[in-house]
Amino acid sequence: MADIFEKCRAFTAARQIMAAGIYPYFHRVESGQDPEVIIEGRPMIMVGSNNYLGLTSHPKVKKAARDAVERYGSGCVGSRFLNGTLDLHEELERRLAEFVGKESTLVFSTGMLANIGILSTLVERGEYLLLDRLDHASIVDGARLSLGRMLRFNHNDMDNLKDMLERLGNGAGKLIAVDGVYSMEGDVANLPEIVLLARKHEARVMVDEAHGLGVLGENGRGTAEHFGLLDEVDLIMGTFSKSLASIGGFVAGPEEVLHFLRHHSRALIFTASLSPADSASVLASLEIIEEEPWRRTRLRENSLRIREG
Repeated sequence: MADIFEKCRAFTAARQIMAAGIYPYFHRVESGQDPEVIIEGRPMIMVGSNNYLGLTSHPKVKKAARDAVERYGSGCVGSRFLNGTLDLHEELERRLAEFVGKESTLVFSTGMLANIGILSTLVERGEYLLLDRLDHASIVDGARLSLGRMLRFNHNDMDNLKDMLERLGNGAGKLIAVDGVYSMEGDVANLPEIVLLARKHEARVMVDEAHGLGVLGENGRGTAEHFGLLDEVDLIMGTFSKSLASIGGFVAGPEEVLHFLRHHSRALIFTASLSPADSASVLASLEIIEEEPWRRTRLRENSLRIREG
């Protein structure tokens, strides 16, 4: 008789690596996410963090989190759809919409849930999702959960994308979803060409700004601002767990699209809402990004120094 747990017993690769003393995952951090951290009792220089602007330990961010807990408590104990929408969430959505220059914004509890909630909801049967082959796993999983068909073009290969769009024609709905900055490769999506192709072939464009927000662009608004395309990109998705020193995610775009997602996205409706402390931390981080542009400049200088060895 087959046992569904058999695959678990057969999985030995990770334990073999652990036994060899070279297992690289799940190491215990025992301090704040600062330039120097304590990992399993040892002080180490942190070079793997997504804390791009160093805001997780900023006094203003920590105070905002404490104040939010004092006022609202530790959690919302409900989904956004029912009793879990705070005035704090609505304020955060207004500020994010202003920051990225879009009509409306919707906040999710994690970045993963944001991509899953957007893509699985918007792309329906008979429609198409076109993804860069190196898109983040959350984009891929959102596409898999949609009822539409997922197509993947070679990384930043505009000829490949063009061929796909030409074969599909203009009869069906199409959404092109790409990372603004590819975290593992360190390169940037060819947004100017993607936008041109999308407009020619009646497709929509979503950019995942998880690694671009707070970093790229004159005001830190991400890859779309970097290329001067904020008004041309249809949807901007972002996370709070990088430059914004918290956890969560959002999508910004036309109000009618956000209204639809608000009432149809299972990843929003059936998940507890973002905690008060996290929401307040993001609001404080947005203020700091606007008030302290030197952090972006310093980050770019550090990046250049590392690239040049």
